[in-house]
Formats: sequence, C-alpha cells, structure tokens
Amino acid sequence: MSQYGGLGGLGGLGGLGGLGGLGGLGGLGGLGGLGGLGGLGGLGASGAYNGAVTVGLQTTAEGLSHLVGTDPASAVDPMDFASTGNLSRWAGWVRGSLYLTEYTRGLDWSANAAAETVKIRMDGATMVTLARPSDSVLAKQAAIVRDYGDLRADRTIEITSQLGFPTEYFAMILGLHNAQHEKTLELLAATQVAAAHTAMIAKFALAVRRPDQVDGRVMPMIATPGHGSFPSAHATEAYAAMTVLAQVVEGWASMSDQSTRLTLLRGLAERIAVNRTVAGVHFPVDSWAGAALGTAVGRAVLRRCGQQVDTPSYSYAAVHGDFTDHAFVNDPQANGLTTGPDYTVAQSPIFGWLWDESMKERQGAGV
Repeated sequence: MSQYGGLGGLGGLGGLGGLGGLGGLGGLGGLGGLGGLGGLGGLGASGAYNGAVTVGLQTTAEGLSHLVGTDPASAVDPMDFASTGNLSRWAGWVRGSLYLTEYTRGLDWSANAAAETVKIRMDGATMVTLARPSDSVLAKQAAIVRDYGDLRADRTIEITSQLGFPTEYFAMILGLHNAQHEKTLELLAATQVAAAHTAMIAKFALAVRRPDQVDGRVMPMIATPGHGSFPSAHATEAYAAMTVLAQVVEGWASMSDQSTRLTLLRGLAERIAVNRTVAGVHFPVDSWAGAALGTAVGRAVLRRCGQQVDTPSYSYAAVHGDFTDHAFVNDPQANGLTTGPDYTVAQSPIFGWLWDESMKERQGAGV
C-alpha cells in the first residue's frame, strides 16, 4: 500500500487520516491521534519555511560564505548502523512508520468463504478467528441498538470527541502528559494504529452491514463509517490500548492506587466500545469481536516489546445479547467467545526500545 509509505510516514498527511477517509476508521483519522499527544502524527517533522524566511536564509548564507574557506569538511564519526540507539534522533512519524512495519511484519490472514470466517495470524500462529454473524442475529441486535438510543443526549459530546483515537481519555485515567510521558503516549499511539490496521482486515473479509442498513429505525446520531460493522474498530483499539497500558502500569509499580486505575482502564475500554452502539453505528456483537481482537492485538504488541504475557488465541461466533466487560471477563463462552492455543510473537528491538523508554517514565506516573 504505497499510501502508507510516502506519507511523510504516518504523519506527513495528517497521519493515515488524511487519506481520503481513512480518518473514518474509528481511529486512524485521529492522527493528530497517532500523534495527538505524542508525535507520531506529524510532530517532529520538518515543515517548509515561509517564503520570507527561505529568501532570508539564502541571503544570509551568501553573505557569510566569504568568511570561511573552501577546504573539504572535516570527517565526523558516523552513527551506529541499523541501531535502536538512533531512534531518539528521529522524528516521531519516522518511528511511527517503523512501529507499524515491525508490528505487521508477521501479520497475515485468511478467509474461509464456506464457513464465513476469517483467521488473523501473527508470526504464523492464529491470534483470532471471527465468524460472520447471521442475518437473524443482526436483526435481533438492531433492537438493542435502538434501545441504546435513549443514552444519546447524555453522551453526545463524549461520543463525538471519541471519533478518532480517544487518547485523551486514557491519559485522564493514568495522568499522562507530554512533559513526563512522551514515549508512553507514543506506545499508546502505536498500539491504537496496530489495532485499527488489524480490525480493517477482519472488516474487509467479513463485510457486515451497519445497524442502519439492517433496520431503518436505528437512525445513527453520527455519520455511518464507510466500512463494515464487524468487528468494531473502536472496541479493538480500546481493548488493545487497555491491555498494553495495564502492563505499563504493572511495570511502573509506582502508583499507590494502581488497582483503582486498572479498574478504570477496563471500564473506559468498555464505555468507548458501548458508545458506538449508543451512537447507532455498531451492534453489541461488534464490540464482542472487537474486544477479543483488541486484547489479542494488545498482547501481540506487548510480545513485540519483549514482555512475556500469556497469548491465548480467541474464537468468536456471535450469540445474540448485549456486550459488557463483566461478561467478557467472566462469562465469555456463554456469549460465543472461546480460547484456544497460544499464538507466538517474536520480540522486536524497535518495540523493545519503546518499552524501555516508557519504563523510564515511571517516576512521572501517578500522584
């Protein structure tokens, strides 16, 4: 996909979001997002000078050049070759390109038309298997979506401010800000992009209609995104972010109210997912699939970072019902979600560098 490559990396065109609508992804368009608080979305890129400065610099250079000779420049020590030690020298969007490349290095998928399933694999092992919901399940789900419409007036600002990556909401829970948590925010951004990228694969393969295309009485309060409903990319991104940030908090071990913040992270991931049903653009089963996929993606990112977390695979076949995080954690099988063999993910030195940089920020964590 050449669009991803010449962007000025992830950032040059407003990140992936400037590309004719990737911004509607439920996340990639928040880039501000990928960089919103960090820098992957274009911050750190060298912009063009205005015309006056360009001419002024040229005139000054010409005016000063007679003060020095024309001998060859002195040799300088080269930077280390292909070294993570150089990463801190590069602009955020350059590192962002590398994170996406490193994450997707082993990402693969296959679709089974007869079974209407898609398998998402990482480094040759299946992470998640998702089955396309039946028409009858979707018809029943539309009634739940309509019922959630009663919450729209209360959540309008919340929903519209989460159209891109809801980075600020995760920052609120953990007290993150640029001055002390630049690389942690960069890890969060990279995780959300990895999750959004993975969700698009499943959406493409499964091709599930949105609630308003199933039931005209839904009438969404926001624009229906231009891609499939299942799985929810917002749920995928939120659960991936929650999974990674929970491990960050464990690694910091410097928050006196650590358990409280971990509980709030899970609650936030659920709320972000459910808000999309409130808005009328997702079925609850979309959130089930997204939560499973996002958890798997988050663990894959952690493995890329060198963290030895458990990585059980997930298989989800939609069962009619609502989505709650309590059910996701405590009663998944009754809701169509089962676990299988672990998937393997190799460590990436580049992600390992990012993790180490995030761990150095532990002293700025909490109050």
